[in-house]
Amino acid sequence: MNEVKFGMPTLMELDTIKQNLDLAKKLKLDFLELNINMNYCYPTPECRTELLKLKEEYQIDLSLHYYDTVDVSSQNKNYREFLYKDIRELASNLNGVIDRMIVHIEPGAFMTIHSEKRYVYKFDKGYEKRTVDTLKKVKAILNEFNILLMLENVPIHPFMENLYKSLGENDFTFCWDIGHDLIYNNKLFSSFKEKYNLQVGHMHMHNVDNLKDHQELQKGQLDIPKYIEFAHKNNLNVVIEVKDIDNLTKSVNYINTL
Repeated sequence: MNEVKFGMPTLMELDTIKQNLDLAKKLKLDFLELNINMNYCYPTPECRTELLKLKEEYQIDLSLHYYDTVDVSSQNKNYREFLYKDIRELASNLNGVIDRMIVHIEPGAFMTIHSEKRYVYKFDKGYEKRTVDTLKKVKAILNEFNILLMLENVPIHPFMENLYKSLGENDFTFCWDIGHDLIYNNKLFSSFKEKYNLQVGHMHMHNVDNLKDHQELQKGQLDIPKYIEFAHKNNLNVVIEVKDIDNLTKSVNYINTL
């Protein structure tokens, strides 16, 4: 089996990247996934040198989770142009600091009609092509800075099947969030993964207990050893995406017993 790299998410309990790295070092993890949603993780040109120093000092790698609410399927040309500009600026400031960026595939806006959510993109004939074209540009920008693009499954619905099929055909790589996979339409991403042979290069690992995700690994319905075996076979980076210190520590200790 290949060697899996295990990492942790940036935690709200902590106030700096250094504090997160201290915890990652204490837990003997291989990397920290910075989260751009937290202000102290936003990389300016000035902080690049500091991040490189920290990476060298701690001997811990870094990845980056992009904004949760990004809409990579937007029809708005101005929105897309801003996205490209922001991605380029981030990639430039993180050149040599991170090796991958995780981006959500959101289902987009919806309207509630008679208590049923009806998603706008379901009825948009240009949805799949436009999304793929946007992500091709994002991927090309990141490639200039040797950063890999990983597309994460979040809320996922049957109308998105053709999009996932097209993304697979265009050689995109996915971040498999195993908790999201269960709570959003009962492993629909897993079915797409098998049906279209989607490439997985990254994993967000957390358990699900009574449809509540981000639980400690030993608490819930998911067979965690099975997913760790998949990670070993496919040489993945795995974020133990448990978002508080106590349960993250318990989860790391659990993995160390396997």
